[in-house]
Amino acid sequence: MPTSRAVLENVFGMLGIIFWSFQLLPQVIDNYKAKTTEGLSSIMFLLWTLAALGFGSYGIVEGLSIPIIIQPHIFGFFSTLCYVQCKYYSQKERWPLPRVIVATIMLFLILAGVEVGAIYATRAGVDHNVKGTIDAAGILPVVLLGVGFFPQYVDIFRLRSVVGVSMVFIAGDAAGSVFSLISLAFREKFDLLAAMNYIIVFVCDMIIVASYVYYNKCHPTFARVVKEARAEP
Repeated sequence: MPTSRAVLENVFGMLGIIFWSFQLLPQVIDNYKAKTTEGLSSIMFLLWTLAALGFGSYGIVEGLSIPIIIQPHIFGFFSTLCYVQCKYYSQKERWPLPRVIVATIMLFLILAGVEVGAIYATRAGVDHNVKGTIDAAGILPVVLLGVGFFPQYVDIFRLRSVVGVSMVFIAGDAAGSVFSLISLAFREKFDLLAAMNYIIVFVCDMIIVASYVYYNKCHPTFARVVKEARAEP
């Protein structure tokens, strides 16, 4: 019979997986309703897509549970959608719909190929006893995930306002980090790498929240753009 610690670990872990699977869905919906991605960084979503590939291949190589393997793929799917939306709704370099459809299909095929390649490359490194293979496979997506926030920070500083970012998405992302971190606390063996991942994401989310409070709520006159066609989150 599972202990209470194991039950709590699984409960909070599952909550973290759910939030981290669908946290970008509100962003996708907001982009679709507003028909603009003004203020959003397409580079951020592209880096997150690559990070999702890393997490997915790492989970497969390590033989982690099915939900933990599925989660980054759902996250990567929505990240890719947000990236494509940034291109389709862009005011500067708007892609026509046929190009968007072709690019989306090609992008998913390329990403699938990259993940398969990453899986085989990681397994080959493990089989040949290449030191640090697993560590690199686990650390690289964490770095990509954290670095992905910085292009958005640049846009926020440039515009002096948090524009286009769904605060529901940020709240869900932060909640996923907190629940996942609590889940780790109930494990018999603490996973430092996973904990660093959750803490980094939470801190990055809080920077956006702090920027939103400072620029949008306390100093709205600092804004350098008109929030066209998009309501306040």
